[in-house]
Amino acid sequence: MALWLASDVHATVIDEDIVFLDVAADAYLCLVQASLLVALDDGGAVSPRDETSAQTLIEAGLVTHMPRPAVRAIPPKPTLDLRGAARRPSSREIAAGLLASGAAARDFRRLDFARILEHARRGRPPVNESADVAHHEAVLDAAAVFAVLRPWSLVGGACLKRSYHLLGYLRRLGLDADWVIGVRTWPFMAHCWLQSGPVALDDDVERLIAYTPILAV
Repeated sequence: MALWLASDVHATVIDEDIVFLDVAADAYLCLVQASLLVALDDGGAVSPRDETSAQTLIEAGLVTHMPRPAVRAIPPKPTLDLRGAARRPSSREIAAGLLASGAAARDFRRLDFARILEHARRGRPPVNESADVAHHEAVLDAAAVFAVLRPWSLVGGACLKRSYHLLGYLRRLGLDADWVIGVRTWPFMAHCWLQSGPVALDDDVERLIAYTPILAV
């Protein structure tokens, strides 16, 4: 039976369990030992090994018979922390930080989780692939400056808000990064962070290594 993850559902396998993220419902579901009965691939195809498993996933709204639209590839886990002392912010960077802070605070007052993700997708700027190295270095520099500006933010310290604020700041400077949501089990926890290449921009690799990415924006 050919099945695919629903368009607003993402999933990852952790050991023998499968964790689903239903973006529209803003909810996670962990199916214990489900990987013994269901196989996933990176393109969103789902292959239940029996009819009962297939029907259970269909009735839960996690899978459909329609192929899903392409989604952003999940980058490898970061292996490096952001290093280097930040320089003094320029007036442009101070303005970008203030504007991004106000926009993020407004968005979290008005928008649900699904619309926050949609805003992040729509704001992705075009990047010249020939300038990837220069872009990466510019992102690292801007993220270090952001750490100096962060104490004056209007946005709280939760990881979702913090990383969304940083993403908005980078976008106002014409830069970009991967916004990654990860999960862990036993105990279950969800976390998110920004990264550029192998570098974690707003968290420590030592913490992030415990999380398996489930979605990238």
